[in-house]
Amino acid sequence: MANNDEKQQIDANVKDAELNEKPTPGSTDNRLLWIAIAILLVLLIAAGGWLYQQIMAQQQQQIDAHSALQSEMAVLADADDDTRQRLATLQQDQQGLADKIEDLLNREALSSADLKRTWALQEIKYLLNVANQRALLAHDVTGALQALQMADLQIKALSDYRLHPLRALIAEEVMALQALADVDTAGIALKLQTAANNIAKLRVKKGPEVTAASENESGVVPEQAGWKQAAADIWQQLRSLVVIRHDQSGEAAVLVPEQRYFLYQNLRLQLESARLALLNADNASYQHSMQTAIQWLRQYFTGDQRDALIATLENLNSAQIKVDVPDISGSLNWLEEYQQ
Repeated sequence: MANNDEKQQIDANVKDAELNEKPTPGSTDNRLLWIAIAILLVLLIAAGGWLYQQIMAQQQQQIDAHSALQSEMAVLADADDDTRQRLATLQQDQQGLADKIEDLLNREALSSADLKRTWALQEIKYLLNVANQRALLAHDVTGALQALQMADLQIKALSDYRLHPLRALIAEEVMALQALADVDTAGIALKLQTAANNIAKLRVKKGPEVTAASENESGVVPEQAGWKQAAADIWQQLRSLVVIRHDQSGEAAVLVPEQRYFLYQNLRLQLESARLALLNADNASYQHSMQTAIQWLRQYFTGDQRDALIATLENLNSAQIKVDVPDISGSLNWLEEYQQ
């Protein structure tokens, strides 16, 4: 009996367990609800991610469009600056053309008297320029005086009282030039040129020659025989090739014909150097070239032509060619300021 009761009790427990294991309708609905919620969350996350990607893509497109717009604006700004510069250049060109047209109109409006006066002032300015160039560059006092005097005559012909200060300046400059020593630059230059042209007529000094005497006073060569005769012949030939010249005065004036050409050319070069120094009013170079030429004439040449040339060069060497030309630019500066 006891075993049957235990068996019944076990069977009752098993049935209760089976009943407990069977799902209830309420628990099944809750599980489905959670599954739906999870699926919905996944869908929401996926949709949010997609929406985020779309927003970011739109923002990137907006950034690219903004950059392109800025680039286009920069290009437009450069084009605008270029256009403004071109407009400014055109305005300047137009202003220049307007000034030229106005200048032409003003020139046409000038009367014949004004034209003559303007032309005369230009001639006066040219003469004053010539005077300054002749005085300061060429050291031509005579030419500068002539140019100043011609300019003064032109001013006098205008009869314009406003130019009286200019005439006063020119008078002072003429007086300053007239006070200088009169140097005949052209005459000295011609004499130097003539002297250079006559150099070829000069004779070079020749010293006494000592030659080997191979004959006795009777003109008969002594007879020698054998090797002594041969040796004597060779010795005589060698002595015939040697010419001994003596100059007791110590002057090194004995030159072979090939060297005489260079002597003439060097002397001519000294005279040309003296002439160039004369034209440049370089007294030191002039004196040096003249003294060198005179020294060479005395040392290397002889004859009447040499003596006459030395006398001419010594006379020219005594001339004073250094002239301190005063500044005569005051009249030219006054006229330039007056025309402005």
